[in-house]
Amino acid sequence: MSSSVQGPEVKALPAALAAPKPRAIAKTSALHEEAVQLIPGGASSTMRWASYEPYPVYMKSGRGSRIVDVDNNPYIDYLLAFGALINGHSHPRVVEAVRRQAAEGMMLGTAIELEIELAKTFKQFVPSAEMVAFANGGTDATSNAVRIARAATGKDIILKFEGHYHGQHDYALVSVEAPPVVAGMEEYPRSLPYSAGIPSLVLDTVIVSPWNNAKALERIMKRHRNDVAAIIMEPVMANSTVIPPNADYLKAVKEIAASNDALLIFDEVITGFRVAPGGAQQLYGVTADLSTWGKALGGGLPLAAVSGKKEYMELIGPGKVSYGGTYFANSLTLAGARANLEVLAEHDYQALKVLRERTDRLTSDLSEVVQRTKQRACIQSVPGIFTMCFSKYQKITNYRESLLIDWEKFRMLHQLLLDEGIYLHPDNYERVALSTVHSDEDITLTVQAFERALSRLA
Repeated sequence: MSSSVQGPEVKALPAALAAPKPRAIAKTSALHEEAVQLIPGGASSTMRWASYEPYPVYMKSGRGSRIVDVDNNPYIDYLLAFGALINGHSHPRVVEAVRRQAAEGMMLGTAIELEIELAKTFKQFVPSAEMVAFANGGTDATSNAVRIARAATGKDIILKFEGHYHGQHDYALVSVEAPPVVAGMEEYPRSLPYSAGIPSLVLDTVIVSPWNNAKALERIMKRHRNDVAAIIMEPVMANSTVIPPNADYLKAVKEIAASNDALLIFDEVITGFRVAPGGAQQLYGVTADLSTWGKALGGGLPLAAVSGKKEYMELIGPGKVSYGGTYFANSLTLAGARANLEVLAEHDYQALKVLRERTDRLTSDLSEVVQRTKQRACIQSVPGIFTMCFSKYQKITNYRESLLIDWEKFRMLHQLLLDEGIYLHPDNYERVALSTVHSDEDITLTVQAFERALSRLA
C-alpha cells in the first residue's frame, strides 16, 4: 500500500497520515477456509463473523487491553468480549482465583458457600437487589425474568422496545431490527421476528413501543392495560448505537408500568458493573422490580444474574417458577467473578472512576478529531461505552434515527483501524467498550490512529 496518491491535483499525504503496513492475514485466511467447513459461518456465534469482510480476524491471546491474532498482529482491544472484560484480558487476580478453585473442584453441581459469598458481594454493588439468582448468560437471565414477571402478574404479554436486544430466546428476538417499511408507524410499531424459526404465536405475546417516547408508551400501555405482565428495556440503549435515556424518561416508564399493574424489568447485561457500581439504576436514580445482569459481572467468566424484590424472586421454586441449569453458578465462574468484583470495588470503586475518566477523555479527543477531519459524525457515550456514527444527526435519540447512519462508511473505517492496530466490531450498532486497564497511552495511540484513518477515509 503506497503512502502517496499519484495525480495532477493530489499531493502525497503527510508522513503522520501515511497508510500503515498491511496486516499479515495468511493464517487467518486459512483458518477461516477450514472453519466454515465445520462450523456455520466459522464460529459458534453469528456476532463473531457477521459483518466482517471478507472474514473475521482469528485471535489467539489477550493480556490487559491488548490482543494478538493468529498472524501475530497486535491490537488495542475495544470489543472486550462485547464489554464483558471490564478489567481487561486475563486479569492476574481473576486468573489466580480460577486456578485455585480449579484445584479444589471445577464443578461440584451442589449448593456451595461461594455462591453465598458472591451474592453478598453483588448486593454491595446493587443495594436495591433484595435477592439474586445466578445463571450463565444474558439470555438465561432475561428469559427467566420474563417468566417470573408472568407468574407474578398472571398475565402473558411482554412489552419491549424497537431496537432493544435481550438475548437469543424467542420472546427477546422481536423487533431487534425493525425497518419502518414493514414495522409501520413509529407511534404504533408492529412486532417483527428477528430470526427465522420464531412461531407467529410468539408475536402475539410481545408488543413493541418506540423508546425514549413516554407519551407513545403510555398510549400503548393503556390499550393493553389488562394484558401486559412486564415492560422490559435497556435503561441505556446499547445495541442500536449507544443512546442514553432522555431526562426523566426512566422515571416516566416506571410510573407507567406501576399504573398499569405491570412489572418493570431493566436489562443491565451491558450497563451493569460498568456505567456505575450499581449500573444504570444507580447512574439515573431509578430502580426496577426485576433486573438482569451479565457481561462485566463475570469479567470474562460466563455469569449472569436475575435480581429484584423479594416478593417476586421468592416465586422461584418447585411447583412455582422453574429456574436452573447444570452450569448455573458453577465453582470456577463464581470464584473468578468474585475476584473480578473485588478489583472493581477497591478504594471506593476507584477502577470505575478511572474508567469513566478515560471514556470522557477518549470521546472528547475523538470529537476534536472528527472536527479536524471534517467528518459528519455523532459520538454518544455513557461511562465505559460509546459509539461513533457517521450521521446527519448531531444527536441520536431513538432507534429509527439510528437506522440512518452510514453503515458502509463505518465498515471502511473499521478496515483502516484494523491496519492501525485498533480492534472493534464492524457493526456500527455495537458499542465500543473500554476496560479499567486501558491506559493513557492506549487512549493517545487510539486517538492518533482514528485521526490517520479518518483523514484517509475523507
